[in-house]
Amino acid sequence: RDHQFVDGDRVQILLNDFVVYPNILLSGEFEAFYLDLEKGFNRIDILALNQGTSGPNTAQFIMYDDNKQVISSNIWNLATGVKATVIIVKD
Repeated sequence: RDHQFVDGDRVQILLNDFVVYPNILLSGEFEAFYLDLEKGFNRIDILALNQGTSGPNTAQFIMYDDNKQVISSNIWNLATGVKATVIIVKD
């Protein structure tokens, strides 16, 4: 979601260097997106595609495991082209 002013922020989601969601428009509400993690090391990158009409790109993501437990919760203020990274190790 866009954790500040909803202004057209867009992000791309990559999993282990592969684009899985190429162009997400952030709204003020959380939306569900699913990632099939590989066993072992997983790198999730959130790439700011723009900064909307009022920079920076203000992305907020909460990541849950299969049991709906929070495993990561972050907010970012990203310039266009900058990545936020989350590393998850799956057993």
